[in-house]
Amino acid sequence: MQQRLNAPASARTVGAVLSLVALAVLAACGGGGSSNSSPATVSAMAIASSSPGLPVYGQPVIVTLTGTNLSNVSLTAPGCKNVTLLSTAPDVSTDTTAYFQCTPSGAYTSTITATSNGSAVSTQTLTVPAPIVTMKVSGGGGGSVNGTIVFNLRGNLAPITVDNFLAYVNAGFYNGTIFHRVVAGFVVQGGGYTATTSGTLPAAKTTPYQPIALELTGGSNVQWTAAMARQSGDNTATSQFFFNLADNHLTLDPSANTDGYAVFADVTSSAAVIQAIAAASPCTALLSGGLPLQDGSCVPIPNVVITSASQTQ
Repeated sequence: MQQRLNAPASARTVGAVLSLVALAVLAACGGGGSSNSSPATVSAMAIASSSPGLPVYGQPVIVTLTGTNLSNVSLTAPGCKNVTLLSTAPDVSTDTTAYFQCTPSGAYTSTITATSNGSAVSTQTLTVPAPIVTMKVSGGGGGSVNGTIVFNLRGNLAPITVDNFLAYVNAGFYNGTIFHRVVAGFVVQGGGYTATTSGTLPAAKTTPYQPIALELTGGSNVQWTAAMARQSGDNTATSQFFFNLADNHLTLDPSANTDGYAVFADVTSSAAVIQAIAAASPCTALLSGGLPLQDGSCVPIPNVVITSASQTQ
């Protein structure tokens, strides 16, 4: 009968140790998929818009690093959200050139820091202008409304709300929608419905984005500010917005009666156009079910239409 020889326990122990040593050597040489642990050096850091022109709030920027061992570098950017290392053409990151993308949000000036092994190896300042949206409107009885509304957005105060509004603007969502709700001396509301020829509104335009959190850091609902409309729940705002025709802080800011409405822009230079929308006539009372709130609202017939909305800065 064939005899099976078993190695002594001491020999098995030595063999196991040698195997572990071999694995450690392989790992040190890059085996097993380990990454480079040598400190990175950065000889240059450049920030540029991902599209032609200078960096703009809410539009992605590309941060390019050149140096060595850049597979061991990370980027922090408090004023630039969604930091992502790029790895697809034309921006393929390597050990000597690394490409990161992020989107300016929440600040107009911020510091971008490249870090390796827990230490900062390079910093650069990102500066973008305060965002502006220009909205062209026309219509109303006898074409009484014809002009532009300029939104000076408060991205540094209300980034969630401003980023949401810009997403709708840059997607072209508002083009062709109407101002569907006018309450004299209170608000003018739009951004949710397409044209109607009667006091009954069509179904609300389908929104491509999820509702956002109620953000109350943008300021107070005083005259000539813009704020987000919402349903009865706090975190339900999507595309609809309104202009404050008067100082409405007592009724629309947080109080015992309401959790408040999120202000996100100033429209002081556009007061005359907004007043024209509020005065557009004839104005037909909405029928039951046309809007969540039935408070004497009316929709201008002929409609006042948003012909275009674009980010101009």
